[in-house]
Amino acid sequence: MKVLTCLFAVMFSISPWGSNLAANFEQSNSMEHKPKPTAALQLLLDGNKRFSEDKTNCPDRNQVRRLATATKQKPFAIVLGCSDSRIPPEIAFDQGIGDVFVVRVAGNVVSAVELSSIEYSAIYNDSSIIMVLGHESCGAIKAVLANQTQDIEAIANLIKPGLKSIHHSPINLVEAIEANVQYSVEKIKRSPVIKKLMKAGKIDVVGAYYDFSTGSVRLLNKATL
Repeated sequence: MKVLTCLFAVMFSISPWGSNLAANFEQSNSMEHKPKPTAALQLLLDGNKRFSEDKTNCPDRNQVRRLATATKQKPFAIVLGCSDSRIPPEIAFDQGIGDVFVVRVAGNVVSAVELSSIEYSAIYNDSSIIMVLGHESCGAIKAVLANQTQDIEAIANLIKPGLKSIHHSPINLVEAIEANVQYSVEKIKRSPVIKKLMKAGKIDVVGAYYDFSTGSVRLLNKATL
């Protein structure tokens, strides 16, 4: 059913009357429109609800949108996610081309490279929400807990400090994944660039956890705005 829904969306977009409606939609819903942080977060959550219920709209994945984003982008959200192939943010949040600025790295960690990418979109794309998205059964976290990090030392060194907030042993995998997400959230919030935008009410940072079997995203902390 989901495949048929996406196929219908594509067929609709390339039909004569579909193209006209799509063009009108682009005019009335310009990429220049920037939602508030709380509204931007809700757009992600609503899209994920559609995805988890197999009711995706497959929005803005057509020629009209490709042309509209060929020379500019104004993604309303930034998602820092894991490189895991099972959690592509644009699909999990049922968003279209140009809607989400995605930064992916194993363990959804934050180094200077990831932070610079996030800051870029916050400044130049006027994105309104930053989500750090961890996920079920994260392999990088498993490796750290098992002390088997010889092949991912650079990533493990960015994960280990966040697990120090857990003061008991053994550490549960889920709580370790959540602690790692929260650690990345706090690192992003400490950025002078992000801190300034948050103070002005222009952006917010949240953490979330993705469940593979249900496709659902669960917030780990509430938006501050």
